[in-house]
Amino acid sequence: MQTTNGFKDLDSFHYDDKDLTTDTKHWDDKEYHLSEFDKLLRGKWDECMKNGHFRYHLDKVETKIIPGEKRYVAQLNVKRATERRKPQEITIVNQPFNLNLFNFSRIKPDEVLFLLDRKTESPPDTTSVEGEMCDDTEDDAGKQCVIQDKPQNLVIINISPLEYGHVLLVPDVYSFKPQMLTESAIQLAMETLLLSGHHGFRLGFNSLCAFASVNHQHLHAYYLEQELFVESCPVKHLKGILYELEVMPTKGFVFQLHGSTIEEVSRVIYLVADYMQRSEVAHNLFITRGTVFGEDKTSRNRTVRLFLWPRKKFIGVKEEACFNVAVVELAGHLPIKVSELYGGLTEESINDTIREAQLDEAEYQTIKDNVMKLYTPANSSS
Repeated sequence: MQTTNGFKDLDSFHYDDKDLTTDTKHWDDKEYHLSEFDKLLRGKWDECMKNGHFRYHLDKVETKIIPGEKRYVAQLNVKRATERRKPQEITIVNQPFNLNLFNFSRIKPDEVLFLLDRKTESPPDTTSVEGEMCDDTEDDAGKQCVIQDKPQNLVIINISPLEYGHVLLVPDVYSFKPQMLTESAIQLAMETLLLSGHHGFRLGFNSLCAFASVNHQHLHAYYLEQELFVESCPVKHLKGILYELEVMPTKGFVFQLHGSTIEEVSRVIYLVADYMQRSEVAHNLFITRGTVFGEDKTSRNRTVRLFLWPRKKFIGVKEEACFNVAVVELAGHLPIKVSELYGGLTEESINDTIREAQLDEAEYQTIKDNVMKLYTPANSSS
């Protein structure tokens, strides 16, 4: 058995609260600001592309805005469909983590950009991964026993990128969690977004049976130079910091950072996501900057918007589909994988495809009712 300290020799980006900002440029502004986090990520990502660590370049990706209210952003990216790593076989939302399958502890060191590390005043405890993975009686050469003095949050390239700067955020890589949302992962994702000064930096999460391709906890992050309708679309208030999205083809729940805290928003989203996880409901989470709820797209008041969709399970991949309905598609960004279908896209045809992920109304209403019973503003801070 191999014992390792993991990815400790890599660069780290250390941050604290003063590095987090909701103050980004509006889309009407011609220039955008890059934070130190952006400069590090983009610089190392460019270097990886130059050194051939990706499966393809993005120089042939074509982008267009589909006419209509939703202003869908369609991008022809055939290579992402044909040259990406084969997805693992996923059959249930609660599929256990399998150490013998590909996971992000096995990636090449050249694919890791840096470690993401929140500064702490107190010394961390020395911890190890679960005992079954550190049992000296095991004789499996594929297993690793990792002793770590603090969580190793990896920022790694997605070798099959959908857009510029496409990376994966892998929280505490050696905790070997399956692909599910935890409160700490949601908080780390929000903080990662707030480290960026770019108004088009986004994060997304696909659960198992919602087009996650690797059963090891991770989120996607990337830059998109186009505004999305969900950044300023109207939402319906339900209770407390819980809102509902009704204007997109697939309904879901919405939250904002404005008027709340990162900790509270993380707790409430986890409360809802954990209910979905336990109930075998596939789901997607999208995190973006946008306007404060109730204000239109011209508003300069910026916040973080978070969308959590319960959706139909998808097993396998629909090869004939123009695009798969995963997290970015639900938010209005469409990586198109079939060139013959790209030219004929309309808002109506896109709506119909995205609507295929919508749960039956009765099932969605049951989930909504249960979420409303589960969440009260009082217990969100407990």
